[in-house]
Amino acid sequence: MYNNIPLPLILAYTSGHLDHPSRLRWAVENAFAVEYSPDPERLDLLPEKIQPFISAGIPVRFHARYPGYELGHADSREARKALEVHIRTLKKIRGPGEQTITVHTGLDPDIPVVEANIIDNLSRLVEFASKHNITVCLENMRKGHAGNPYNVLKWSLASGAMITFDTGHAFGCSMVLDSLISPLDFVDLFNSRIFEVHIYGKEDEKGHHPIEDIKPFEPLIDRLLQIDCRWWTVELHDPDEAYSALSMIKAYLGTGNAESTET
Repeated sequence: MYNNIPLPLILAYTSGHLDHPSRLRWAVENAFAVEYSPDPERLDLLPEKIQPFISAGIPVRFHARYPGYELGHADSREARKALEVHIRTLKKIRGPGEQTITVHTGLDPDIPVVEANIIDNLSRLVEFASKHNITVCLENMRKGHAGNPYNVLKWSLASGAMITFDTGHAFGCSMVLDSLISPLDFVDLFNSRIFEVHIYGKEDEKGHHPIEDIKPFEPLIDRLLQIDCRWWTVELHDPDEAYSALSMIKAYLGTGNAESTET
């Protein structure tokens, strides 16, 4: 079990409201830290759902993966509904956990968006969160308007949100596939605004894939270790795949690179 990582780097597993009880037990028994995805329709259950982690002393961050609630929706009424459910989520995470939440725009590429609504609602969310010492992070996506890292940075700066850098989205986005930019360029562009990392092999239409070879990730890991971000979530649901990815990352950090993380 990897719940005693000898580095000032937190390597977290994922968990969420859709987890089977056996997956939840595995996470409680094996995780050093967890990023939890709530159910936007049953936010009343959130404190109960994360209690096993809190009771076990496991740090918890939150992942608002809400495809039906687009903050930048072109329909102002729908955009307002999205903001409201995100605000309700912030109210529920106050107190326990790491007081950090990752949000999105572009989870559903079929929903039309207006940039002004993205910036306005993200700014409102950050404003509310800051009053309660909660950090809001915007995640880069693989496709659509949030697949462009320059857009993500612009919205981050305009709203005050930090950034969750998703490596799988970066490797799979069209700008990288067309050799217009590299995943390393994402890190250089986002730099000190990166507050969390999602790390796994790649994402495509079939979903998230495990890390099969750590070699392509080594330059990215080296660069990420140079910025002030010490929370990396291994975003793989399958326990064996998640454990394997975490093990490969730890093994690489132990080959001379672990020293760069010592404080």
